[in-house]
Amino acid sequence: MKKGSLLALLPILVFLLVFIGSGIVFHDFYAMPAVVGFLIALVVAFFQNPKRTFAQKLEDVTRNMGDENVMVMCLVFILAGAFSGSVQAAGGVDSTVNFGLSILPPSVAVAGLFVIGCFISTAMGTSVGTIAALAPIAVGISEKTGITGALCLGAVVSGAMFGDNLSMISDTTIAATRTQGCEMKDKFRENIKLVFPAAVITLILYLVLASGSDFQVTEDLSYNLFEILPYVVVLVGALAGMNVFAVLVLGTVLSLVVGVSTGNILWKDIFTVMFQGPDGKGGIQGMYDITVISIVVAGIIGLVKAN
Repeated sequence: MKKGSLLALLPILVFLLVFIGSGIVFHDFYAMPAVVGFLIALVVAFFQNPKRTFAQKLEDVTRNMGDENVMVMCLVFILAGAFSGSVQAAGGVDSTVNFGLSILPPSVAVAGLFVIGCFISTAMGTSVGTIAALAPIAVGISEKTGITGALCLGAVVSGAMFGDNLSMISDTTIAATRTQGCEMKDKFRENIKLVFPAAVITLILYLVLASGSDFQVTEDLSYNLFEILPYVVVLVGALAGMNVFAVLVLGTVLSLVVGVSTGNILWKDIFTVMFQGPDGKGGIQGMYDITVISIVVAGIIGLVKAN
């Protein structure tokens, strides 16, 4: 049996020290992009084990970077970005939020934010995107009802975390299942046992803590159920065990059809929204970081295994 070496884990320790250390020193955990931290760790891994040549080490790195699971992850990240950008540009987020606020009684506005957040994040696979969409509404509810802002924003964040943990197209879900060799439906089945009871308790707490609010929405709450359709199709398809590639391609095509049909997306912009979303920051472009990080981390793992 090959003898193990704790020293082989040094690159991972270096990343943690550099990344977390820079966040503490500069009071900003975005001061150092994660990919830079991983590149530093990769350099450290190259300096280890001087008995092996640089060419041998480079072979370990590139072989692991080109691993089937890593490449599948990267492809799914790109497709997930295309779907996210397309469905947002098609008006899916706005219609979902407005539909939820329209059918929920004003007295349960905070709990409603939580429920809407759960749905959007599960269907879209991103907690950050969900928070960005719902945070302004949460602030408005807080200002008009007197309910503490922390409670309103907490409902948004907790709903976003619910879906990011369960979504079949979340980057973390994709990475977890591909690296551990399990099916997404199996991860969902196990996670739901933990997440659903917590969500029920959370919903009850929001109903109790924010009861009696007399919030009335004065903004336009117009919605189009056709714009919500891509979310429903992707969610149902994923839960039914449909191949993730097929789910994302179907969701993206359907989102573009909905967007063009409703006039939210111009024909000349269909490729642009897939690439960068409606705000120029999402879409496939928004998946660059996680895609590059996955490849670099795979290279580090290749050297860690060899060492």
